[in-house]
Amino acid sequence: MTAAARVAKVAGVGLVIVLALVVILTALRTELPRSAGVMTDAVGPESGETIAAYRDRAAATLTVGGRSDDDNRANDDRAVGGHHWALVSADTEWSPAEAARVVRDLPRASALIVRVPVDGVAMPVTESVVAEPVAGEDSRVATFTRALERTAAGSASAAATVPAGDREGRKAALTASRIRAGTPAIIGLVVRGPADDLRAMADAPGVRAVEALPADAVWGQFAVRPLLPQQTEAADPLPDDAPVPDA
Repeated sequence: MTAAARVAKVAGVGLVIVLALVVILTALRTELPRSAGVMTDAVGPESGETIAAYRDRAAATLTVGGRSDDDNRANDDRAVGGHHWALVSADTEWSPAEAARVVRDLPRASALIVRVPVDGVAMPVTESVVAEPVAGEDSRVATFTRALERTAAGSASAAATVPAGDREGRKAALTASRIRAGTPAIIGLVVRGPADDLRAMADAPGVRAVEALPADAVWGQFAVRPLLPQQTEAADPLPDDAPVPDA
C-alpha cells in the first residue's frame, strides 16, 4: 500500500469515528433533554434591601407567586395555588418548641436557619436540613432538636480545626456551646405547604415574614438569604467589632 493510500485510509477511519460520535451525541441529546428545573430562584432579602421593602415583597409572593402579574398570566403553572417552598423568618430567635408551633399545620419543614445572637459579633449563619418526625414522634420538636445538635457538632468540629484564638474559630466554638446550653437559635425555616396556610402563617405571632417561591421551584435549586432578627433597617452586614465571648 502506498503512502498516499495509507493516509487516505486513516483519514477515512477518522471521518467514520467523527460521524459516529455526532450520531451518538445527537441521540443522547434527543433521549436525555436538559432539565427545565428552576435554577435562579432565591428567597430572603437582597443585600442592602430595606426590611420594609423586603417584607412588602415577601407578602406579595403569597398572592402572585413571586413573579409579576404578567409572568403569571404567561405561565399559569407558576401562579399561587397548590404547594410552595417558602422561607419563614422569625422576629427573634426561636427554640425548637417555638419553631415547631409555628409550622405545626404545614406538611413539610425541610431546613432550619440557625444563628446564635451575640451583641456586636457577626455570628455565623448555618442551614441545617431536617427530616420529618420519625415513627413514634408526635411533633417536630425532637426533629428540630436533633438538627440543632448536628449544627453544634459541626461548629465544634470547625472550631477544632483552626488555631487557638482565631476569631472565626471562637465564633464556631461559641455557637456549639450556646446551642447545647439551650440558647434559642432558630431564625428561620424553609418549609413547603399550601398557599392558604402560608398566608395564614404570615400573620402568626413571632413571624416576621413569609416569602413563597413559585409552585415549580425545586428543592435544592434555590438560594436562601436569611433575614436576621438584628437587621432592623436594611439587610446590611452586622457589626463585628466586639470581643467574642468565651465558649
